[in-house]
This record gives sequence, C-alpha cells and structure tokens, in this order.
Amino acid sequence: MMYLKRFALLYLFILFISSCTEKQNKEQPAADTVANNNEKVIEALFSNTWGEEEFKSHCITCHSLRYIEMQPAFPRKTWEKIVDKMVKTFGAPIPDSSAKAIVDYLVATKGKK
Repeated sequence: MMYLKRFALLYLFILFISSCTEKQNKEQPAADTVANNNEKVIEALFSNTWGEEEFKSHCITCHSLRYIEMQPAFPRKTWEKIVDKMVKTFGAPIPDSSAKAIVDYLVATKGKK
C-alpha cells in the first residue's frame, strides 16, 4: 500500500511539472518569430537612408544589420576610420566613391550627434 501512495505522489508530481512547462512554452513566442520581428525593426531603422544601397552591397556580405545596430553612435571621423580599416586591413572591396556613401549612411543611422 505504501508503494502505491509513493507511486501516486510521483505521478501527480510529474503531471504538475509537465503542465507547468507546457503552459510556459505556449505563452512564449517562438525564437524564430522573435528573431524575425527584431530583424524587421532593425531593417526599418536602417532603410531609406542615403548610402543604403552601397552599405548593403558592400557591408552586408560580412556584417548583419543587427551587428551594425549594436554599435555605439560614433562621430564621422570614427566611422571613416572603421570603413578605411575594412578596406586596408581586411581587404573589403569598397571603391572610394562607395566608401564616402557608406560613411554617410553610418553617420545618418548610427552617428554621434
């Protein structure tokens, strides 16, 4: 009889734990949904700005929009040095005409005012 009580208590405990975890999973949005929503917000912040096309064609191959969004707001001189470093140190194939547009874009979206 004692084993039956222990088994019943164990069974009730397992049911309780499993019901808690099921509720928690139903209430929380899927990680993919959260990531997609975040990416849409970030994309909205970085769109329709001068130099966006140059930025996308030259920088997105190595950096995601999220990576740029996480950067602090830098002054123009700092963004110029960063873009220059990408070209000279890391070999990014960015022509001079596009580099200026990319810096303009970065200053407009993540520049220190």
